[in-house]
Amino acid sequence: MTNNPIKRTEKKSKAKSKWSKLNHWLHLWLGLSSGIIVFIVALTGVLFIFCDNIIDGLAYNSLYVKEVKEKKLTPEELLKAFKKQYPDRKASYFITYRNPERTIKLASSTKERDLQFSWIDPYTGKVLTSGKAYDFFYVIAHIHSGHIPFGDAGNLIVEISVWIFLIELITGLILWWPKKWNKSTRSQSFTIKWKSSFKRLNYDLHNVPGFYNLLPALLITITGLIIVNKPLNKATHKIFDGKPRAYAVIRDLKPEYDSTKTFAPLNPIVEKLFAKNPEAEQVKLSVPAKDSITSLFAVAAEDIGLKGVQNGKTFSINRYTGKEIEIPVKVLNGLDIDDTTMNLHIGFWAGWIGKTLTLFIGLICMFLPVTGFLIWYGRQNKKKKTQPISI
Repeated sequence: MTNNPIKRTEKKSKAKSKWSKLNHWLHLWLGLSSGIIVFIVALTGVLFIFCDNIIDGLAYNSLYVKEVKEKKLTPEELLKAFKKQYPDRKASYFITYRNPERTIKLASSTKERDLQFSWIDPYTGKVLTSGKAYDFFYVIAHIHSGHIPFGDAGNLIVEISVWIFLIELITGLILWWPKKWNKSTRSQSFTIKWKSSFKRLNYDLHNVPGFYNLLPALLITITGLIIVNKPLNKATHKIFDGKPRAYAVIRDLKPEYDSTKTFAPLNPIVEKLFAKNPEAEQVKLSVPAKDSITSLFAVAAEDIGLKGVQNGKTFSINRYTGKEIEIPVKVLNGLDIDDTTMNLHIGFWAGWIGKTLTLFIGLICMFLPVTGFLIWYGRQNKKKKTQPISI
């Protein structure tokens, strides 16, 4: 007895149709259920991309000193001068520059948080300006992660929504894929008909940019999940031989507190970090809140942002000796993994080019839920209009 080829073809067609309907259903309802969260996450991500440029741009007149003098004040003298001018604020770290014309950028906070940056003349200790854009972007970052306003529950909601968005990208590609490849389907799939009706234009704005944005959106989505999802983060570190939570591990690499010892001066530490890293234009050094904290967190890099570090290296410094504390190779690998993941996620990997590309990617991700909702809403209205009126 032989199989009937017609029936076999019909079975395949029915199975394909069922899968197509399931894929369409998943794309529709997962998108509607997570759309507003994805929109907020993408919007806050877009706002955060150029945070460092905006922060420095608002303080443009204070980024450089008017007069370069023979000798800079030591970091200790600068911190003392800052405390005298702002007694209610506590410094958390400062960034100093290789360029002698650049001012010192110092981060500080109050008991109520109120984060801000101050730009200090390194030759006089005078605070030239202070700005609260740091606090604004702190809030934006925490809305992005869901921590504001819902705490840990918000983190979980955002993480679930990002997983859903990952599925949306895959189901969207399946929906986009033409059944037949010809001149007409290629035109519909790859070009936007700008002079068409609103419904058609909205469909094209969902369909076409969604396809072109697929790979970079996957990159941003997956790196975001690596940052927030513990099992995925752990697996990534295992693959690349890194230590998860490397920054926390570094904080524990410190000598025992000894009240009889004095701390090493900071200036030689900064000079040594610049000398060891010829490409470094900036050095970031932590300001411990207590004397019982016996190590310093340091970064020497080409560019240091709120979250990203470009061409940089991280150090742990013994406060008593001023020397580097040896960091295990696996922890250093973990730092590289974390920094690379973050740089790829926020567009910090290629300066203005990386940030601009990430901006466009984020904008498309932001509007995909909007155009998708409008497609669904338009079809719902169409169904209502075509229903017969009962008398």
